[in-house]
Amino acid sequence: MTKYNIHSIFEVADDAVLTPEEISEIVGFHSETVRRWCRSGKLDCYNFGGKYVIVGSEFKAFMERSRCQEI
Repeated sequence: MTKYNIHSIFEVADDAVLTPEEISEIVGFHSETVRRWCRSGKLDCYNFGGKYVIVGSEFKAFMERSRCQEI
C-alpha cells in the first residue's frame, strides 16, 4: 500500500502555477488522470494552446472538495 503525505499538498503556494505532470507527482496519479479532471471541470484550470496549467489555490480547493467526510 502506498502512503501519501496529504498534508504536504497544502504546502503548495496559492499563486504557484502547476502542470498536470507536477500535480500527478504530488498526488500519485497518472498525469492523464489530472488532465481528465481538467477536461471534466472537476479541477479548475487554464488551457493555453492545449496545455493545462493549474493555480495552487485551485488545486488545494480541489483537494478539499475531494476529501471524504465521515458519516
